[in-house]
This record gives sequence, structure tokens and C-alpha cells, in this order.
Amino acid sequence: MKRQIAFAVLALFCAMVPAAIAKTTVSGVVSMDFDLSRHPQGKEVRLWIPYPVTDANQDITKIKISGNFAESAVYTDKEFKTPMLYARWDKNAIDRNLIFSFHATREEVLRRDFPSKEAAWDPRDHALYLAPTRLGPIDGAVKKLADTITQGKKGVLAKAQAIYDWTVENTYRNPDTRGCGRGDVFRLLQEPGGKCADISSIYVALARAAGVPTREVFGIRMGKTATQDISTWQHCWAEFFLPGYGWVPVDPADVRKMMLVEKLPLDAPKTMESRRYFWGGIDAYRIRLGEGRDLILNPPPQQGEPVNYLMYPFAQVGETTIDWLDPASFKYTITFHQKQKAEDGHGLIDTDSLKKLLDAGEAVTVVDARNPEEYQEVHVKGAINIPEKKFSDHVGQLPSDKSARIVFYCNGVKCGKSKRAANKAVELGYGNVLVYDEGMPVWEEKGMPIYAGPDHEKRIETTKITPPDLDLLLKNGTTTYTLVDVRDPDEFKEGHMPGAINIPAASFASQSGVLDKDKKIIVYCNSGGRSYNAYRKLMKLDYKDIRQALFADWKEAGLPVEKF
Repeated sequence: MKRQIAFAVLALFCAMVPAAIAKTTVSGVVSMDFDLSRHPQGKEVRLWIPYPVTDANQDITKIKISGNFAESAVYTDKEFKTPMLYARWDKNAIDRNLIFSFHATREEVLRRDFPSKEAAWDPRDHALYLAPTRLGPIDGAVKKLADTITQGKKGVLAKAQAIYDWTVENTYRNPDTRGCGRGDVFRLLQEPGGKCADISSIYVALARAAGVPTREVFGIRMGKTATQDISTWQHCWAEFFLPGYGWVPVDPADVRKMMLVEKLPLDAPKTMESRRYFWGGIDAYRIRLGEGRDLILNPPPQQGEPVNYLMYPFAQVGETTIDWLDPASFKYTITFHQKQKAEDGHGLIDTDSLKKLLDAGEAVTVVDARNPEEYQEVHVKGAINIPEKKFSDHVGQLPSDKSARIVFYCNGVKCGKSKRAANKAVELGYGNVLVYDEGMPVWEEKGMPIYAGPDHEKRIETTKITPPDLDLLLKNGTTTYTLVDVRDPDEFKEGHMPGAINIPAASFASQSGVLDKDKKIIVYCNSGGRSYNAYRKLMKLDYKDIRQALFADWKEAGLPVEKF
């Protein structure tokens, strides 16, 4: 009996000891591509870009900067020591291009093992993080509200949590807010809707007014698939300083974003889980770019007041500041390339890196994993064709040396042929296998070397139909359209969109006579390559109302699939 009691006590003790939390780590390559060439000559052009650096939670390595600028350097501002990449083009420059890339490894941050007693501290040591900003006052109505929220709360931790709870409960995400918001706290207290910079600014201003050292952190989110355009994925969160412990992250804005996206109330279990997580925790899918409001850029701009925050790139043509949220005047693309997991057995290569390999004449076998008709129309110059579905029939084309470098590609990130073919090569013992997952569309779009067959024409922009719109059309039961699956018959049998007919791309032109020209024709395949060709053929056959869809997007949206 005594042994049973002892065992039970031991079990209870073990249950009370928290297990070590395994933190998530995310790695990838971020590439920022700027083109300011559309602005006329005659004025100097200057560009400032947020420049991430290694810290306790992220590693920034393999930094590359290239372009035709007259001058470039990395500086920091004087007050916050926020790093920024600066570039300048002379007034007579015709082309103004810059590419900035780096490898980032980011770790999830969990900071909740708070001490039982707060250490003594002197507010003068943290004056920078207790001060007002131009749009973040800490007196008047802000101070009055902060005092009400923290009434009866003792110490930094209790006040910080009370303000976090109030912010989650009393703000909301407004999807119509431009960019991440200005963070104008006085306006926001009257109408507390906005995006991440707005909601974080409310938290920071209230916390500072309550005597809690606080700061906004400006960053950009990382993607969750192989390659993603993250040009508009900037994100801001907050941190407060707990004496004797350090900086603690909070992200009430992400709680409110999740609630909006999933249409959840405050008392929903998932909302409460998110609320608990973002108190002292932030996910690994974000890169810290810097901090600081009312930032004075270095070198200083020719004209204008301090920058509200440097989370987006900032540029001036002469004395005029370009609108960084207007792609028509400020052209840039930020792309995330996920580092492939080791268990996949192959790595990833981007467009510029593949081009450099080919230009340098290095030994590399480039394999087009698409169907023969797609390969014959257009392919990467020098590539061989090993269709993924007939891999075993053509495997003899691969090098006999199992250490040889091999690059597989197909029709872009939503096309799985290149990855499946690469995995088959790895299974055969090849140890230096890469996937060019941007694929043929990006290679051709960027003007890289291609072989163009007699049927090849310059790419056009097709009219797309999104999964929700297509689903609505199908549910309406109208007979004004024909949905055509242009994949192979065996793929069609494995699963297709409800109501679709099958006309394979290889024989599309000869079989397209069954399609009524008075109806809307919607063509689709897995990732866009074959349906693009079908779209072009329909245009040549004088069909007027054509749409293109992607089966990969349809499945990703969780919409129904028929099989027979």
C-alpha cells in the first residue's frame, strides 16, 4: 500500500513538472527586387530598405546586394540603432535596379517563465521606451484610460497584462486599412479599428502611459510554402520590458486578425487559445526588421519629416517621397523561398541562381518534368525532358554519376511534377538534387534563355476565375458555361471538379469542337501549364468568353472533388 501511495505521489509530481517545450524553427531565403526605372531622368533617386540582423531569436546570413546604383551602404539611425540599407542613383541614370537577398532562420519566441518577484529598476534607464511619439501620446485621454485599465494593478507584469487584455477585447481588425496602418493613437481611441501597426500602437501608448517600458517591433512574415510573394506581408507586434527578466513579446493584433479571418467571437475556444499564446509568445514565421517611431533615416532624406516607421522600403525622387504602398510608382517584389526539409532529400534553387549556374558553364543536368507537348512548345534552354509520369521509361537520360548536380522543374510552385521527379531521383541514389520550383512561367517571364518550338508564342495574361467564384457558379446550376478538365484521363478519373468534362491537352484542338462558342468555357489543370495552352488554343479558335482555373487552388480551398 505504501508503495502504491509513493508511486501515486511520484506520478502527481511528474505531472506537475512542465515538459520542455519544443520551439518551432523556420528557415528560408528572402529576396527583395527593386526597380525604380520608371521615374524620369533628371533627379537623384535614393532608397532606404529595412535591413534585418542576427539577434537572440534569428540568424541572418548569406547577404547579397547587387544592382546598378552609384552608391550603397548599410547605416543605422542615431536613436534606435535600426539598420537600413541605403542606395543612390545619379540623376542621369536610366535604369535603377537593386536586388537584396539573405538567408533567415527564425525561432519561435516563448517568454512566460516570469520571476515570482520583479527586480528593482530605474525608469530613467528606459526613458526611450517610456516616451511619447508624434502619433502615440501618453498624456490626456491616453493617460486617463491607462490609469483606468491598470487601476489596482501592482508592478510592470500586472499592468502589461491588463493592457494586453483590454487591447484584445476593445480593438478590431479593419481589413480596409491601408498597409499596416499609421498607428495614430488619438484617432484610434475614438475608432479602435485598424491593422497591426494600429493595434500595436494602442498597446504601446497605453503601456507607456502606465509606466511600462514598451516598443513596437517591425517585421515581415515568412511563407509557409516553397515559394511565396511576401511583398505585402509586413507585420508589427509589441514587446514590454519586465525588470530582471527582459523583453516579452505580445501580439494582440494577430489575435484580432485570427478572429476576423475565422469569424470568431471573444469567448470562442480558439480565440482564447490564441489570446493565451500571443501573451509572451510569437510564432517563428516572422523576421524582425527593426524598431523605432519617428525615425530619422541615415543619410537623411532631402525633404520631409521623420519617418513614422521603417517597415516598408522608403524612396525619394529628388525631394519627392514615393508612395511605398502604390505599386504603380514604387515597383518592388519581396519573395520568400522556403528551405527544403532534410527528409525531402533535395534542395531548392531560385531563378537567378540557376541562371548563374548555366552562365558559368558548370556541370548541371536540367530536367523538364512536364508532359512532352509542353516541353516541345517551350523549355529552359539545354533542358532534357523526363516526364514525371513516365520517369522510369526515361531514367536512362540521367547522368551515371550519382553525385552529379540535377535540377528538376515544371510549371511553378503549384505544380508537383518536379518535386515528385526529384524524389524519385533521390530514391535512385542521386545525392545532389535540386528543384527549381518557380518553374517555366517565371523563367520565361524574366526573359531567361529558352528553346521555343514552332507553336510557341509570347505569354499572355489569362483571365482567371477564383475557387469561390467558380464554386458559386457551379452551385447556381446555370447552363451558361462548360467546365473542361484538360489533364490526362487517368488524372481525371482520380479526381476532378464536379460537372467537368475531360478533353486532354494533347488532343485539345481536335476535340474542342464539342464546345459551344456561345457559352463561357472554363479550362483547368493542376497548376496552369496545360490549361494555359488550352486557353490559347481556344483564343485561336475564336472563343470569346474564356476563363482559367487551377485544380490545386480548388483542392486547397477544400471544395468538393468527384471521382470515377
